[in-house]
Amino acid sequence: MEIVSLMKDGMIDDWDMFERLLTEYTYKQRLHALAEHHPILMTECPWNTRLKREKLLELMFEKFNVPAMYICKNAVLAAYANGRSTAMVVNSGATHTSAVPVHDGYVITQGIVKSPLGSDFITMQCRQFFKEKNIELLPACLVASK
Repeated sequence: MEIVSLMKDGMIDDWDMFERLLTEYTYKQRLHALAEHHPILMTECPWNTRLKREKLLELMFEKFNVPAMYICKNAVLAAYANGRSTAMVVNSGATHTSAVPVHDGYVITQGIVKSPLGSDFITMQCRQFFKEKNIELLPACLVASK
């Protein structure tokens, strides 16, 4: 079995897998709802392209028949969630780290700073360090006394 991601650099890369995820998992198994009965709010990374945004809208309106849809930058929503319309949003995830300036609810695109280093890289570096020092790590779930 091969595990692959439908996302690349925070954007949808495999559209067929994304469609199956929405159809089979999100709407059928989790929400138990029809897409045409509910408006959709989706987030996107600040560096998403117009072409991918248009493709997403086309898919949602034509395939899923959603009545309404709004796409918002995730950094803007993170700022709003903290009661701010202006903020510097720093996001460190598994695959990358980014700093996104938000001013009055809008992303300042020229100020975005991205690094391809995320927690996956840090985990790999720590694992290599412990291996070089001959330190054996045992996850808490495997400790017999727990």
